[in-house]
Amino acid sequence: MVTGASTNSSARVGDAGADVGALLPTPSDLTPRRLYDTHFPFVWRNLRRLGVPDTILEDASQDVFLVVHRRWDSFDSRWSSVETWLFGILMRVARNHRRSLRRRAWAIPSTGDLVEVVPSPAAGPAELVARREAVALLDRLLDSLDEDKRAIIVLVDVEQLSVPQAAESLEVNLNTAYWRLRTARTQLRKSLARFRASENRSETDKGGGASS
Repeated sequence: MVTGASTNSSARVGDAGADVGALLPTPSDLTPRRLYDTHFPFVWRNLRRLGVPDTILEDASQDVFLVVHRRWDSFDSRWSSVETWLFGILMRVARNHRRSLRRRAWAIPSTGDLVEVVPSPAAGPAELVARREAVALLDRLLDSLDEDKRAIIVLVDVEQLSVPQAAESLEVNLNTAYWRLRTARTQLRKSLARFRASENRSETDKGGGASS
């Protein structure tokens, strides 16, 4: 069973580094269990990027691999990369978890103490703080997008998949994928400009208060 291994999730995410592909077995060697071992960080970080709160990421990740186990026979490496196939699954799991949370009368807060990927075992405090701030900013910017645009940005600009691969994963035609990507990038640029303007105003207000 692919979900049989127990994990310290934040440690596994940190151990992976940025390049999952370097650990990927050849398609003929790939099994659900090996996919779990090589792609757990891919699933974890992208569930998080798609709006799943930190406190339920473990459960959501396990749900993804349960679906992987059930649907394994549907994966054909001749027609799809494992990342595009896996992202399609995790996107649906993320959507289901967000809907479940919205139906509840209470909200699950983010723990705020997880680093998405530790840059290196030797990373110093300043590097870790910078990483946390970058992840927090990415989360904030992604929150400004709707689900479809968020997914295309994560696939193309964060995970570095091609637009045709993203279109396949999202089950849309290529023109739609390019349109979503252009629109999402425009919205992100505007959101980033607003964020920076707000930060500049805050710094100006602090400076003015200190000098008075």
